[in-house]
Amino acid sequence: MSTISKSLAVLMLGAVLSGGAYAAGDPDDEQIAAEVQKQIDAQPSLQFFNIYVRALNHVVYLEGLVDTTVDEDEAETVARGVPGVAKVYDGLAMNGNG
Repeated sequence: MSTISKSLAVLMLGAVLSGGAYAAGDPDDEQIAAEVQKQIDAQPSLQFFNIYVRALNHVVYLEGLVDTTVDEDEAETVARGVPGVAKVYDGLAMNGNG
């Protein structure tokens, strides 16, 4: 195998391995919303809130009630960390219990 072929094989392998959960390409809005919801629900401080997640054109919309601005910030941070999310709109409100 030539040096160029080896280099190309290494680059292709690196691209495949770095693709993560959405190796087939950019995630669609349904995948993005599902992953954001999954990750929010996995957070101990957020799992008991009814946070509703929608995605449209890679923009995530968060809606629901949380106790504090810390909870609100955490939900936004989680959403921004999901691959494919271009922007997050925070429609979360305080429920007055925090």
